[in-house]
Parts: sequence; C-alpha cells; structure tokens
Amino acid sequence: MARFYPLNHDLFANCCWKHIGIFSRYAIEQGVNHIISYEPESSNFDLLLKNLSPAVFSAEISIELHPKAVGVECAERTLVRARNENDGKVNTWRHSLVEYTQYVDRSTKLPSASQKGNLDRINVQCQSFFQDVLRPGITFVKLDCEGAEIEILLSHKASMRSSWLDVTHLVVEWSITKERRVDVFHEMLANLRSAGFDVYYDGMGGWWDTNSSVLWPYNQDILIFATMRN
Repeated sequence: MARFYPLNHDLFANCCWKHIGIFSRYAIEQGVNHIISYEPESSNFDLLLKNLSPAVFSAEISIELHPKAVGVECAERTLVRARNENDGKVNTWRHSLVEYTQYVDRSTKLPSASQKGNLDRINVQCQSFFQDVLRPGITFVKLDCEGAEIEILLSHKASMRSSWLDVTHLVVEWSITKERRVDVFHEMLANLRSAGFDVYYDGMGGWWDTNSSVLWPYNQDILIFATMRN
C-alpha cells in the first residue's frame, strides 16, 4: 500500500469502528506525525488508548483520541454492540450505529452461551464529519465506520470540493453488504468525483459495476482509494 498510496502526510484522521490503533501505528511508522482517531465502543477505545499512548512515541508525534462516533450531524446516537460469533468468539469488529446494524434481538436459543439474545444498545456522542472532524491541515482520511460512511458520503456536502478542505487522500471501506444496491454505490462515487476525487476499487468496470440495477453479489465490503485531482 505504501508504494502506491504513500502515507507521507502530516495530519491524519482515522474514523474507524473496531479501531484499536493498528493502522494508526502503521501510519506513524510511515511518517505521519499527527493522528486524530474516533472510536465509539468503550472496550475498543480502551485498547486504542493503550496502543496509542503518548508515552510510546516521541514528543514530535501528536495524537488525539475521541470516544465518539462520526456521522453527518452532531447528535446523540445509539450504538449496537455486535453479537458474539456462533463458536463463542468475542465479536469486536461489527459494532455499528443502530441504523446500520445487521443484528436483531433473538428470543430463541443461540448456538453459544456467550451470545446475548437481547443486544446491548449504548448511547454515544456523534460528531459531524464535515463540521467537526475535518479541519484545515488534514490531508489523509480513513473511514471504516460499519455503515456510518454511507450517510457521510451520500450527503450533499460530500459532493462539494470545499467540504473536504485540505484532504488529498481518502480510504473508505464501503459497507456494501449493508447497502447492496449498486446504484447507491454509484451515487456515492459520483459525489466523490464531483468533489474532485479520482476513485479506484477492485472490480472497476466488472459486470456488476456496469449494471446499476443489480445488487452486490458478494460477502465482503469494498475498499475504495480516492485521490484529489490537482
């Protein structure tokens, strides 16, 4: 990734659920000296605090950690903790805002004793991505928000060059397994291109990508790389 999408950026915003600091540490190793990270789930945020402790890095590295979600508007939102897997493995990576959760309450017996029938729902603070998260100087943004990126990138502000301030590089995990309509995916791409980004993703021009009437046929999400045109 570093060869084709270099991380030689001064200020990096990482908005990522299941975020415990791994990518941020990699970014620091690549030369990023200012990290701004958002993670709304408390146990993941505790790991984020540990892994990105200022004591670990030199004084030149500036790190901001926010125990908040990110969306279109600043408000209190509901975060749903993902149910553990059927084999009992703790599920730390599928927590999402209630609008985008793939889980529902269950009254029947579940495969594992570690699985809860009634899901945990927690009130969390949500920051507005374009109003509160982005700021002058941020050049690299990573969005992996378990569905919240859908509302962010489909908003009108996402289509405006001025909304992105100094951002030149954007990495997004688009939750197409939550919103499978390819025409909606294309709407998001149109917003990014209107804002001035060139976009790249695996499968560009494939059979599913040239027919907006289809639904996403696969079980994995799409990773999008976008660079701002000069």
